[in-house]
Amino acid sequence: MMSNDSRKNESLEEMVARRNKRLKSLFSRNGVNVRLVGDEQKPAVIMDESVVLSCYVKNFDLHFTKEPFSDEIVKTVKLKHDPEITRYEIQEVIESCKHRPVYRILLQNSDLFLVGYNYLNSEDSVGRYPVFAKHKPKVYFDKAYAEKVAESLVEEGYQIEII
Repeated sequence: MMSNDSRKNESLEEMVARRNKRLKSLFSRNGVNVRLVGDEQKPAVIMDESVVLSCYVKNFDLHFTKEPFSDEIVKTVKLKHDPEITRYEIQEVIESCKHRPVYRILLQNSDLFLVGYNYLNSEDSVGRYPVFAKHKPKVYFDKAYAEKVAESLVEEGYQIEII
C-alpha cells in the first residue's frame, strides 16, 4: 500500500491507471465480466462483450446512470481499495439501468472476431489487413458504422457477420 506522500508524486497517468485497475477489480470481484475500452481517462465499460454499461468514472467515483447519456445517477460507488458494494447490489444496479448494445464483427463459421488491423508498411499505412482473434474484439457503438466496416471486409473477400 502506498503512503499518501508517495501518491503526491504520482503522475496523472499513474493515478488513472490505479483508478481503472480498481474499477475493473470492483466488477470482477463481484462476478461481472468487464473490459475497459477507449479513452483511459473516460473509459467505456463493456460487459460480457455485448453491452456498454450506463456508467462513468469521475475521480475515484463510479456513477451508474439510469440510461445511456443520462445525467440521472442511480448509484455512486467509491473506488476504494475495498469498495462498499455487494455482489447483489452491483447486479441490482446493473439490472435497473438501461444499457447500449455494442456490435462485433465475426468471421463466419469461426469463433474469431475482428480485433484490429496490421499494415504491410506501418509508416504509410499501405496494405492494411484485418486481424481476427478469439479475445478482445473491436467493439462498435454504432451499428451503421459496424455495417460499413463489415461491408468493406466483404468487398475484400471476407465472410463476415455482425453480432
